[in-house]
Amino acid sequence: MKIRITLRRIIPVMGLIALILFGVLNLIYSRCHNSFGAEFNGRRKQLKIPIVHPEWPVYKDDKHTTWEKAKVEKGHGFKFIVYDGCELDGEQDHYWFSSKKLQDTVLTMDYRYRNSYRKIDSAIFTFRQGNREDTITRQKADSILAANKIDRDY
Repeated sequence: MKIRITLRRIIPVMGLIALILFGVLNLIYSRCHNSFGAEFNGRRKQLKIPIVHPEWPVYKDDKHTTWEKAKVEKGHGFKFIVYDGCELDGEQDHYWFSSKKLQDTVLTMDYRYRNSYRKIDSAIFTFRQGNREDTITRQKADSILAANKIDRDY
């Protein structure tokens, strides 16, 4: 009888504690991935990673945030960020070379942050023209952007 009375008192308290804990964790989780936008641009500039353009439309879910220029134009037009809670995993940026809807020439930069999965930061540049795709160096990427009069926003 005493056990039943004790359980009736403990179960609601445990449920309340679980709800409070879930709310706090959810708040921390969403607070962290909201800090990887334009407010993180200073760090991006230090790392020589393209910045987030705050005027671009943003699309979010639990593990990704995407910024995409509203109108396809020549230059930087897309940024995709991946995170796991408060741990930033990586970013991907696309530079377009024309204003065509179907892009046949794209420079992509993939940046992977050092975190619990990875021991070092890394950047990979890929240049695609039609069906051909090549991995290139940062210097070659800078040269391609300069030759096409595209602003490096990093």
